[in-house]
Amino acid sequence: MLSAPSKMATFSLTIEEGERSKLMAFMSSDSWERAENVRHATIQECTKSLEHCVRWAERDCGNSRVFAQFLASLYNGYRVKADVSDIETLDPENFEYLMNVLRLCYMTQREPHTFIDNGSEVFEWIIRL
Repeated sequence: MLSAPSKMATFSLTIEEGERSKLMAFMSSDSWERAENVRHATIQECTKSLEHCVRWAERDCGNSRVFAQFLASLYNGYRVKADVSDIETLDPENFEYLMNVLRLCYMTQREPHTFIDNGSEVFEWIIRL
């Protein structure tokens, strides 16, 4: 009788000595699982991702500028150019929220402001931040 294949994998990883604690923190967290859940979102969940991103954009802290520039560029790419290299500063979950906004606009062929009440006013305010 054949045994079932193992669910474990063995691999070798070379990292800088100072990065070990970062790797261990990532491996012990649930950030990958949270990002995976967001990654497979429905239209309704993508709309919630948009609301999440707008709330972040309205803050005055950390990654709020990344969210604000990305949303403003989706809203009016002629007026606002987002530096997409800034997206790499997001944690995996917030990265997926941002990608879901892009998915939402792509799948529906609609601009992001059309999904929220007073969307034009909200996005104009984000641009002025």
